[in-house]
Amino acid sequence: MNQTTATSIRSFQQLTRNTLTKSWLNFSITILILCSIGLVFAYFFNAYFPLIIIVIFTFLWFKARLNRLKKMQNLNHFKIPSNIWIAFKQRHPNISPTSYPWIEESFKDYLAIHMWCRNSYAMPSNSVDALWHLLIEEFDDFYQPMCQNFLGYELIHKPHDKESSSTQKVEQRQQLANTWQAACHLHGLNPQDPQHLPRLFQVDERIQWADGLKFSLPFMVAIYAQMTQSASDAPSATSSGSSCSSTTTCSSSSSDSSHSHHGSDSSSDSSCSSCSSCGGGGD
Repeated sequence: MNQTTATSIRSFQQLTRNTLTKSWLNFSITILILCSIGLVFAYFFNAYFPLIIIVIFTFLWFKARLNRLKKMQNLNHFKIPSNIWIAFKQRHPNISPTSYPWIEESFKDYLAIHMWCRNSYAMPSNSVDALWHLLIEEFDDFYQPMCQNFLGYELIHKPHDKESSSTQKVEQRQQLANTWQAACHLHGLNPQDPQHLPRLFQVDERIQWADGLKFSLPFMVAIYAQMTQSASDAPSATSSGSSCSSTTTCSSSSSDSSHSHHGSDSSSDSSCSSCSSCGGGGD
């Protein structure tokens, strides 16, 4: 199966818009059901308290959803400044500027999945991780406000131990599965049976990044199924606040270093994520 034939930047943007539309439709249906229940209590039982609670809950929920939608729309129009790409070119002179939009949009996907649901997420792309490193190391005055604007906290890069324990390996695989699930959700794909790889999981292969990560659909579906089953059997085996590395989730390793990313305060530990440090996915 050719996993990248029908997927372009524009098609991914449309998939994301479709996801947001479906999300708002489901939200509206839920609100209508709740309001109907409140009206039934008020009309038949003269009980207005449930209706008042539902109205207050609906207002707060709608406000939160509207704020997140606004941030998602702002993220959709967000662009990395040209001076950062100039520095990126100096670090990676062999990468064509025509690849930059793929890296940029994939980086925005990674931010979006943190905005959508705070959890532990692995970074499945070396090219996107390279941009992340650059922002942290050379453009911190840009990176920190960007994180605060979209996430409300800063994602901090933290190296891992080179030798991971068995527990850490399980956590790392779970975090990759988390990224898979969230990235599929972002594009309206079924993580158990997607039509193609999410953008984050195909960007390295798409732009032919040296030592990039390559994943196959069967491999990621199997990883997701395995970790979903493990989570249901032993919830304590996962940890959303741990450091992680994707080295153990792939069939081979092409990097000696591994990293993690987490929030800058205790409340954002659940948003830790990993730097990509493995050689590729299974076939």
